[in-house]
Amino acid sequence: MNIKRGLFRLWLVCGLLFAATVMFLGYDRINEEFSKSNLLAEIPANASALIPVSCKDARGALGVDYELDKGVTKTIPGSLCWYMIAKFRTNFPQYADLSDEDIVTKTYADVGVPLYPVHPWRTLLGTIGFAFGVPFVFLVVGGAFVWAFSGFSRPKAS
Repeated sequence: MNIKRGLFRLWLVCGLLFAATVMFLGYDRINEEFSKSNLLAEIPANASALIPVSCKDARGALGVDYELDKGVTKTIPGSLCWYMIAKFRTNFPQYADLSDEDIVTKTYADVGVPLYPVHPWRTLLGTIGFAFGVPFVFLVVGGAFVWAFSGFSRPKAS
């Protein structure tokens, strides 16, 4: 009986089962990232970002300068008012020295609305790396142990 061959086959089966399980469990998250990426790709290049501001700090006229949250008909405490970037710059001159991207990042953070950057390929490659990296580490460590313990075997009789 060849122990090395048996251990390698056991590693191969367990490694493939582990990789399949990780990929199965990570499928929804990967699919969600690619779906978000597709939605972002459909936004026209000339579309401008909506800037959230707490309605208690809103400036300008409702319907002209800003809109309310979807489904909200009047300003209530804790609701958000949404500005187009041009209207936002007009009504909030203190942000004049910031770029559009910096304004988006700052205002979303100020009102507590999270911005989730979409990285579908990073998610996919990270999942694949974990799914096949862990079994590879076990192969290397197991191979080192087999090599070390094979030094304790009896020499073959001649």
